[in-house]
Amino acid sequence: MALFPGFHIWDYNPAVPLVISALNSPWFDTQGYTTLLPAFKFTNSTGTSVHSIIGSWDGITADTDLTALWALTSLTSGVAQVVCSPFFQWQTVQATGNATVSKVFLQARM
Repeated sequence: MALFPGFHIWDYNPAVPLVISALNSPWFDTQGYTTLLPAFKFTNSTGTSVHSIIGSWDGITADTDLTALWALTSLTSGVAQVVCSPFFQWQTVQATGNATVSKVFLQARM
């Protein structure tokens, strides 16, 4: 499904415990927009959270080459990311401990 700039793509706000790590969003089609604006906050009492964007050609299978393109820029809350693949998926891995606050909001931009 094509989205338009300004469209709310996805949000998540329950705390991510280690037991459900990794948190993976559904696959999103990037047709219709060229930039992704992620806004996120994760607070951990004792652990760490690692966030990444996974790229895909078909929205079914992750592609390591496309994922590497997304990884060329540092993923920072409030900083727009150029769309680097036809489909993408948000991923948060709780490396250790439980997150006490987990909030993600993704928005399409032109």
